[in-house]
Amino acid sequence: MKKALLGLVIIIILVVGGIYVFISTGKTVDVTWTEADYETAYEKSQITVESIEELNLVTLAKGDFTTSGTNTIEAAFSNEEMSALIDTANANGGPITDFKVSFNGNNQGEMSFNLTDAFIDFIKEQNMVESESQRLLASISPFNLASTSSSMSDTVIKIITNVAANKPVYAKGTLIRTSSNSISIDITSLQVGQLQMSDSVINKVETEVVRFVNGLITSSNGFSIEELRVEDGALYYKGTLPAEIQGTKLNQ
Repeated sequence: MKKALLGLVIIIILVVGGIYVFISTGKTVDVTWTEADYETAYEKSQITVESIEELNLVTLAKGDFTTSGTNTIEAAFSNEEMSALIDTANANGGPITDFKVSFNGNNQGEMSFNLTDAFIDFIKEQNMVESESQRLLASISPFNLASTSSSMSDTVIKIITNVAANKPVYAKGTLIRTSSNSISIDITSLQVGQLQMSDSVINKVETEVVRFVNGLITSSNGFSIEELRVEDGALYYKGTLPAEIQGTKLNQ
């Protein structure tokens, strides 16, 4: 009996360990950047900010920033430059780390990053773990909560908030300018670790990402997109950007 129980425990440990490794290892975009890439990207943007960390994604998502003035720019940001800019902005306390993006031409690209504890904290702070506010959480989780019962949803949420931090995410898709202050995104692949998300999850992610980006690139914030296209190895942008942004630097 004891041997049978021990065997069962070992099997459970192996299964749980295998699942953890499955969602802890995933596809990574092959881009390596240097401090020089960050400097050139920041210079091209012509945006004045006291600290680049004030432009972390949590601050932008909360709307805890103000903008002033506009600059007209026309620039191509390379894979390395854009990776450096976004990764540096979120380096201390942001919701993602190890951000890498690769622009593959025909308005297509791919990116990879790791989720952090700040991502989980943001979800909890925005009450996204409450049963009445689960839609966004469902869109970024490796589970489709829409088809689960309330009790199962609560269980899944607890699992996500405990294990999602530091898990790799990979996405591939198309970016298109639809107007001077709006874009559209078509995600063709989305993975958490090695787990491929379903179409329903991808559709929810698309909706939330587009809502976030279009809510950010408004004319009142100093944005106006004349041209936006993904070239082979670069993101080309022509239009206006805010001359100055004052945001919030997260605590580490």
